[in-house]
Amino acid sequence: MTKFLLSPEAQESLKQIKAYSTKQFGVEQTKLYLNQLLTAFKKLAENPFQGTKRAELLPGCYSLFIGSHTIYYRVNNEIVEVIDVLHHSMEPQRHLLDS
Repeated sequence: MTKFLLSPEAQESLKQIKAYSTKQFGVEQTKLYLNQLLTAFKKLAENPFQGTKRAELLPGCYSLFIGSHTIYYRVNNEIVEVIDVLHHSMEPQRHLLDS
């Protein structure tokens, strides 16, 4: 089974998602949403090519839409590298081109 690894940018995005969601929706709803994202990471590790190819953003980049966010990732050997997790209102070109 492939593993997943969160980049520093993805870790920071998850912290921001947690803070915003807790303030807007409460602790319980935030836990449910973060668990939904974690489940998506695990499913990507099991089936890494289920996302949409996004080579126009970065070589080897894929994306998967979950809830209000999109997971951007690459597959490197046996590791799914989660590049970032961006809200659907964010333009990936502005956030991913430096990755």
